[in-house]
Amino acid sequence: MRRFLGIFLMIAAVALFAELSPFAQFETYIGAEFTGQYGGVLVVPTLSGPRTCNNVVAQETSSRDVIARFMASMIELDNYARIHPALAESWELIQNEDGSMEIVWHLRKGVKWSDGTPFTADDVVFTINDVYFNPDIPNDMQDLFADNWPVAEKLDDYTVKTTLKETYRLAVRYIGGIPIFPKHLAEPYVKEGKFKEFWTVDSINKGEIVGLGPFIPVEYVPDQYVRFVKNPYYWKYDKEGKQLPYLDGIIFKIIPTQDAQRLAFENGEVDVYGPRGTEYAELKAMAREKGWVVGIGGPNFGTTFISFNWNAPDPVKRKWFRNDFFRRAVAYAIDKQSMIDTLYNGLAVEQWGPISQAATVYYDESVLRKYPYNLDLARTMLKLGGFKWDENGQLLDSEGNPVKFIIMTNAGNEIREGMGNIITESLKKLGMDVTFAPIDFNTLVQKLVVNGDWEAVIIGLTGSDEPQGGANVWRIKGALHFWNYHPEVKDFVDPNDYYLPDWEKEIDRIFEENVKILDQQKVVDMFREFQRLVSEHLPLIYTTQQLYLYAYSNKLHNLEPTAFGGMWGWNQDCVWKEQ
Repeated sequence: MRRFLGIFLMIAAVALFAELSPFAQFETYIGAEFTGQYGGVLVVPTLSGPRTCNNVVAQETSSRDVIARFMASMIELDNYARIHPALAESWELIQNEDGSMEIVWHLRKGVKWSDGTPFTADDVVFTINDVYFNPDIPNDMQDLFADNWPVAEKLDDYTVKTTLKETYRLAVRYIGGIPIFPKHLAEPYVKEGKFKEFWTVDSINKGEIVGLGPFIPVEYVPDQYVRFVKNPYYWKYDKEGKQLPYLDGIIFKIIPTQDAQRLAFENGEVDVYGPRGTEYAELKAMAREKGWVVGIGGPNFGTTFISFNWNAPDPVKRKWFRNDFFRRAVAYAIDKQSMIDTLYNGLAVEQWGPISQAATVYYDESVLRKYPYNLDLARTMLKLGGFKWDENGQLLDSEGNPVKFIIMTNAGNEIREGMGNIITESLKKLGMDVTFAPIDFNTLVQKLVVNGDWEAVIIGLTGSDEPQGGANVWRIKGALHFWNYHPEVKDFVDPNDYYLPDWEKEIDRIFEENVKILDQQKVVDMFREFQRLVSEHLPLIYTTQQLYLYAYSNKLHNLEPTAFGGMWGWNQDCVWKEQ
């Protein structure tokens, strides 16, 4: 009886999800409501070729972009991050009395791999138990579930049960989203302990790639292109009963600079292009004559911020950087509007907290403390923080030490370098002796995560619609908690000097507890508090976010670009091209 009560509560929770969240669960797969025409090849620019076709090995976008064409999962997300059934037709959530969670997945029957082999529960169980949650094959998915790994069990050829020892709010999204490997091909590599050798890029030209996705890579010419053809056994059909995909294939054309990609777009050599803010107005003006669709898809998910090293080598500077009033003074000294006008040509928005405006379920502007550009208020913050000025206007701390530090960023990033110049100019007006130093990206990363030899940095994170994706940044012992690493995580942090304020502990608790809660409103409330705490205490001082910009040939149809879904990837099987 308790078991059924558990099921009822889960259904109620899911209904609340549907009301509040873009993670609503749709009954139809992506593509079921589309119509289109067959034929054509989509040509897409890419900065570099893939390094692997194995999703467990891939860490870079160039590889994952290739993999996303031919692998598939039990669920899919649309361009607003809403969940749709895919290889699983439906699923049931069960919360047991002992606190464990079960998901019963009902797989779609009649689906075949691109080599004609039937897709069954064996592929799903193998992928979950023997690949992603195999301790001998470390991968990012294992970190995502911490010590709450799912275990898969075959109930019959088309039914799989996954069990977790504790409730996990994102279980459907993360387990259902795992790309499925073909057991009949991959299992020998696992048994021989060489799974990471499975599906190297050489597999493309050898014809060894087999998938459940709409396209299969069949030719790779390094530094030139990757060519895909349609999967003859793809399982989806459109509204009129036509088998998808519509396109005959896709070509990833390797063009290593953005300037060259724009030229290729203007010459009609590629069908799509992601404009920079400084290019948008010009491309928009040319759109009608050239036959382009050029538009804006709202704020992006990525963030850019300045942060200070609370464990800087110099103990005097550590004290400044740990001072809330010092960081608030810096926040008041950031002229966001100048950044928007000069760096983005007006195509950006101010950011005040850790969650993007694009994450509509969680973003709550009302809880954010804002710091509009105001040097008088910045000076007030410095006075409250115990700072003062000498007769020459040099800012001093309470012990008479002149405030002097270095801000770094990665050289070559024009936006971050522009931000660095604007911020440095303002801080100098406050009497700070600031040096702005763009350096090599790999050197910068070394300083941030390896030796801690930095003072201030301007950098960014990719962001997501789901805040929990940033747990490695916000957990106290997170691998990217770079402004205040825990002594157990980095040996360059002296445990006797380690500083951990209560609000950091509260953020850590939010990221630990929210995944155990299925009431989405409670989760929303927890992340509202997270936003308030970050904007109040400013471990990261946010700047601006560029809007998502897109441009594509008007010969392409069924594109609905958004910051989450991108230009065409979320419904790649439904895109069609006029001949």
